[in-house]
Amino acid sequence: MTYTRTTGYMPAELMYCQKPILPTESHALAWTSLPWEDEVSREDLLAVRILQLERGKNLVEEAAFKLRASREKNKIAFDKSHRLRPKRLKEGDLVLVYDSSLNTQYEARRKLVKRWFGPYVVCKVFDNGTYSLRELDGTKLKDLIAGKRVKLFKRRENENYETVINEDEEEESEEEGSEKDKDEDINKEND
Repeated sequence: MTYTRTTGYMPAELMYCQKPILPTESHALAWTSLPWEDEVSREDLLAVRILQLERGKNLVEEAAFKLRASREKNKIAFDKSHRLRPKRLKEGDLVLVYDSSLNTQYEARRKLVKRWFGPYVVCKVFDNGTYSLRELDGTKLKDLIAGKRVKLFKRRENENYETVINEDEEEESEEEGSEKDKDEDINKEND
């Protein structure tokens, strides 16, 4: 049995409110394996056990306090060394969102797939590191996005992405219309 670094106690000691008797102690004389007095009353044994249980409650409380302090210390160390970004994103920033579904796929076509989607606009920044985003046309995304999946989109000079998107939609609708006209012309020729 070993002592844990965070609590300073053996797990069995916290569980049973006393230190366990190890197999080596049963063969060699130790203070835990000394013979008990034969004439001990039931009340005395119960009193000793009650003291052990009360001591056990104190041990568990002390171990929980030490564990909490250790976790807080580890959190501070982690936060110092694992920052997501040097400065936080603000509302109104343009961002790209990483497609994390590709991380679990091991196909060759994954190499050529677009991994970053966007740009999106940050609607709201939450304290836990998640972001509420919207598209450039104002449509909100239904899910919150984790901070590790978001990166700042750097806008090029003199580019207006909202008008570019609208122009792309117009071009697509014009192309669809011209394709329908071609299909109608082909159908007329065949008749």
